[in-house]
Amino acid sequence: MDQPLAGFHFGLGGTTMLKFIKNYLWPVFLVLFIIGSGFFIFGVYNSFQVVSGEVSEEPSEDATENEEEDFIEDPLDENDDEETTEVPGEDAEEIREDSSEGLNFISLGDSLARGTGDDEGLGFSGRVVENLRDSSDEPITYNNFAVDGFQSPQLLELFENPDLMEEIEKADIIFLSIGGNDLRRIQNLAVEEQERAYESLEEMYFETLEETFRLLRGENPEALVIFLGLYNLDYSEVNQDETEFLLRWNAAANQWISLEENAVFIPTYDLFQFQLETFLSFDGLHPNDEGYEAIAQRIIDVLPSFD
Repeated sequence: MDQPLAGFHFGLGGTTMLKFIKNYLWPVFLVLFIIGSGFFIFGVYNSFQVVSGEVSEEPSEDATENEEEDFIEDPLDENDDEETTEVPGEDAEEIREDSSEGLNFISLGDSLARGTGDDEGLGFSGRVVENLRDSSDEPITYNNFAVDGFQSPQLLELFENPDLMEEIEKADIIFLSIGGNDLRRIQNLAVEEQERAYESLEEMYFETLEETFRLLRGENPEALVIFLGLYNLDYSEVNQDETEFLLRWNAAANQWISLEENAVFIPTYDLFQFQLETFLSFDGLHPNDEGYEAIAQRIIDVLPSFD
């Protein structure tokens, strides 16, 4: 009797369990299934939107980083202007307020115009401005738009910026250094290729320079342009071939600038010839404080009186 009773109770328990699942648990499972399906469908839809570019109004981290890089690299950005063109001891906002009066100076071009290598960050143009501030009662505005590594085509592209053209229009003096990075392009060529490369490069350079001056003079025909010549990094006989190209480059630039109205060529070849160790910074490429000061003094010697 015990065994049949035991079997009976087992059978009865199984039937009761099935009824319990059917009546109570099955609806719960169904609801959970529907909810889970909803989340799954939403997830697939959202993924499709992300892939198709329809979602995410907020910029990605990569996009934000790119925007920050663009901000940093733009030499004419408003905030960057105030940071990089400020002369020590002067307030950038006060300088801009005085821009409608007194004298306006700007610097354009490559790392030499920028002042790279100068521990004080002034360069030759900033040192000229400081000297004039000490000797003149005229308020002076100074902005530096030069960029390390610039070649002549990049300078020309910069003239598409309306902020720069506005500064050019107001300028009384424009410091310009451009061409050194152009000429360096033939440096690593084979000797037999250098002559042809130089002739092509020189032609392109002066075509670009002519267009640069056309745009510059279109905005300001009266400003005095101070154009910096190139110095040599190696005056030895070993470097004779490259020295010859540099001398030809300087001679052509001197002649070209001399034919321009309100422009003056400032030679630096002789200035550095016997002073390389004294005038070059630790990088062996750019002038140091003393080198920039020597260039500045040569410029001051040819500037007109502003009294």
